[in-house]
Amino acid sequence: MELRYDYPDYKRMIEEQGKIFYGCRYKIQPVDDPPLHRMITYFIQDVEEARKENLHLGKGLMLCGRIGCGKTALMQIFAAMSGGEFAPQVVSTRQIVMDFNSKGHETIRKYSDRAFNPQTSLPIVYCFDGLGSERDGHYFGEVCNVMAEILIIRSEMSSPNRIITHATTQLDAEALEKKYGKNVRSCMRGMFNLIHFDPESPDKRY
Repeated sequence: MELRYDYPDYKRMIEEQGKIFYGCRYKIQPVDDPPLHRMITYFIQDVEEARKENLHLGKGLMLCGRIGCGKTALMQIFAAMSGGEFAPQVVSTRQIVMDFNSKGHETIRKYSDRAFNPQTSLPIVYCFDGLGSERDGHYFGEVCNVMAEILIIRSEMSSPNRIITHATTQLDAEALEKKYGKNVRSCMRGMFNLIHFDPESPDKRY
């Protein structure tokens, strides 16, 4: 079955949005076509193509790749182009930990069991940017792996509440397990479709 969308046309629209966000030099490189293709398939919710790409449309995306390969930029672009409740809110994991350091467990609840739109009661889609780059949180002498707690709670709530979580990371599976433990790594398998950027993908920070 042929694709039900014009990939070059979508790529062109994404590049145009990228130029608005990041300047006229923004361009999708050919080496990034495979992960971009999978992201397009996911965000337009193309069931047939998702089956070919082994994408679970009920899970979120975890974009994996080296620094500067364009993971965060693409997630920001897709967030702007998606709109509505499906559009992810991209938030830095380092910022989340900084908030925990000043507000404590209120921050964990903000991104987990209280992550619902007050007007619609629908779950908020978050993309945790830079997963694994943050330090442990510290609040009045308590040391807490903040993102581990958030991920576990969102995983536990994902099925009954249809909570979708996205993430970007520079770490591989082993490093993520070392950072968060086996329990969280197991949760991640149920939460994310993995999308890998080629190690040769050029640095796009100008």
